Amino acid sequence: MQHRGRLKTAGRVIGALLVAIAGLSGCGGGSGGTAQVPTSENGSIPPAVAQAHQAGTGVDPRIVAADNTFGLNLLSILNQGATTNVAISPTSIALVLQIIYNGANGSTQQAMQETLQLQSLTAQDVNTLNAALQASLLNVDSQVQLTLANSLWMHLSSNPVLPSFTAANETYYGATIGDLAGAPANVNAWVSNETNGLITEILPPANYQQVVAVVANTIYFKGSWTNPFDPGQTAPAPFTLADGSQTSAKMMHRTGSYPYFKGSNFQAIRIHYGEQRMSMLVILPDPSVTLSAFLASITADNLDTWTSQLQSAIGALTLPRFTSTFGAALPAALSALGMGIAFDVNQADFSGIAPLTYLSDVEHKTVVKVDESGTVAAGATTGTIGITAVPAPQFTMTVDHPFFYAIQDDDTGALLFVGTLVDPT
Repeated sequence: MQHRGRLKTAGRVIGALLVAIAGLSGCGGGSGGTAQVPTSENGSIPPAVAQAHQAGTGVDPRIVAADNTFGLNLLSILNQGATTNVAISPTSIALVLQIIYNGANGSTQQAMQETLQLQSLTAQDVNTLNAALQASLLNVDSQVQLTLANSLWMHLSSNPVLPSFTAANETYYGATIGDLAGAPANVNAWVSNETNGLITEILPPANYQQVVAVVANTIYFKGSWTNPFDPGQTAPAPFTLADGSQTSAKMMHRTGSYPYFKGSNFQAIRIHYGEQRMSMLVILPDPSVTLSAFLASITADNLDTWTSQLQSAIGALTLPRFTSTFGAALPAALSALGMGIAFDVNQADFSGIAPLTYLSDVEHKTVVKVDESGTVAAGATTGTIGITAVPAPQFTMTVDHPFFYAIQDDDTGALLFVGTLVDPT
């Protein structure tokens, strides 16, 4: 049993800018298409999203600032000691954790609120602001495809998840409802389908009998450059690695007008997609500045300052054609950011989802491909809600010798059958 519910949009990627800085990847962009409208169980867009869209509700900058700041903080943690490309989707990770935030209480809720940079926003505030954010991404660029999809997986035959939590998922996020009895295979199949096969596995092999729920999100982006690169000008050239050694990369070349800014120790350029609502921001530290040192200066406020100083300029751009894949379990990084209590089997309080539960795992994967025609990217995140403890039995009864039994009508007390069993064979 599975109810379909997807949010398909063409629009900007909130957090695509962060992904670009994270070490995007590319090889195989393509033309996009007009996005489909988000759908839910009843075949329409999620009710709260529909309401925000019809009312023309603007996007509250608080939710964007929260997601961007959280994404940059997480990126910094994941880059510590990293020797490979790192790419994340702040939007995907934030959505999963904000959905789970609906079920957090007490100090667990406070820790998540601080880590997710939600300030004083309540779960209801977050849901409402996310509805407006999703509504703003509807049908904005015919050359860009953006698909957001959410799902909630439970044991439908014995479901302890509170109806209020399920209702929030469906009302604000258009979540598909699926059965954990088939996990992880059915969850991974859903993720693969929603990312057009870019991410085929997100949920790791495990015993999901003791899992109460899994919240999943996918984001899929496909956009064509407003001004594509000429494949005939792509040629191998040296690319200097972090340790000073060099490798050969396929470098794309284009001369044209771009929004550009030269900072004190970096260059920044914006490369537009389609009708120019969305773009990739590339920031290149000077050769004397290491990427790890430069990342320390990247904050949401600094990015706002730098992007406000971009000005149209004619120049020659050389950009590597690349593909980057990244995957990580996030409990350690999220704990370092302050929400370790959510993963603590003894202290976590997600009683708004189900009794005796904690956040047992958060998984994230990202694939980004960049080539002469554009960019294809996908991100997927899952949050797994486990059982903190199984109540200890209050007695032990081992029926291993002769006994009496009765089959009784409990309403009248009538004994329908009685008997003794002295030999079960």
